[in-house]
Amino acid sequence: MERIMRGGAGALTGLVLSMWFLSLPAQAEAASLCNPADPNQVRLQISVSGMRSAEGNVQITIYPDQPEHFLDGAYKLARREFPVTLPVTHACFAVAAPGYYAVALFHDANNNHHFDTTMIGLPAEGYGFSNNPKLYLSLPRLSRTRFATRAGDNPVAIQMKYY
Repeated sequence: MERIMRGGAGALTGLVLSMWFLSLPAQAEAASLCNPADPNQVRLQISVSGMRSAEGNVQITIYPDQPEHFLDGAYKLARREFPVTLPVTHACFAVAAPGYYAVALFHDANNNHHFDTTMIGLPAEGYGFSNNPKLYLSLPRLSRTRFATRAGDNPVAIQMKYY
């Protein structure tokens, strides 16, 4: 398994991830239900692999193409949790129109609705982003996680990462 953080830089990244995930509002936004029979609906078909256990849920958040508000929970389009299924957890979100979006998620293994970190600030739960960017010292920029959508199904495969 790939290590994305090393030494003190890892603690910094963990702290930043923790602050971001903890800042997410606890209430889920209403998201349109996916309707495969509607050819004009824009559906994000998210598949999450690499979870270490089937415990808990996967918290998934959808963000618009606004770099200044990326990872700011106040500007999210939708956030929902899905029970973990192994080997792949599937989720579907319907978004308003074709365009660019980004996905951020974490494995809430203990189902406490928070992204947990260790005593030294390293991530204690898995996390991931659309396009599976490598993280070193900080969270990814929107430009590394955004993807284009069209009407119909838009597959988004995310590999869960653990420290």
